[in-house]
Amino acid sequence: MKTIPLPSTKKFKSDPEQSEKNNSEISHWTDLQLKVEYKELYVPKSFLAMVSPVFRLMFESDFKEKDIDELPLPGKKYEDVLIFLKCTHPGKRLKVTYDIVPKVLPLAHEYQVQWLIDDCSSLMIMQMTGSPSLFPISTLCTKYCNICIMAEKYDLTSVVARCMEVISSINYLFYKDLT
Repeated sequence: MKTIPLPSTKKFKSDPEQSEKNNSEISHWTDLQLKVEYKELYVPKSFLAMVSPVFRLMFESDFKEKDIDELPLPGKKYEDVLIFLKCTHPGKRLKVTYDIVPKVLPLAHEYQVQWLIDDCSSLMIMQMTGSPSLFPISTLCTKYCNICIMAEKYDLTSVVARCMEVISSINYLFYKDLT
């Protein structure tokens, strides 16, 4: 395993996005290079192991990844991985919003980051609260069905249950609007 030199006197930028801009400054702080869509993100293995039990097992057990310096993530999108890293970063955590749930939930599920899955679930449920009469019924049905499909795909049973409750009540709202 390569040794990590003592920190330089330069200011350390721990934001994963900065790793693309300041590779020489960042690289001595990291021991892993994530390869995503022919781009690189530099992260400490310890950070990934702290966030994810999947990465912890990968780096602490006798898997081939234990001693690697590069980890290709085929099939992943660079932007999604970057947002995932920002959402899990302990120093500068990006606030999880509903807009980024489709980007981070698949990664949170794959890498078993339970608190992030829970945040995504809460945001999905919050999208189904409020006054549905502000939107056309067809827009609501599409939105709720998309939430339900995503929740089903990632085994979010409480979100699926809430979707069923809300979708079944839309029929009542639709007929109520006709009277």
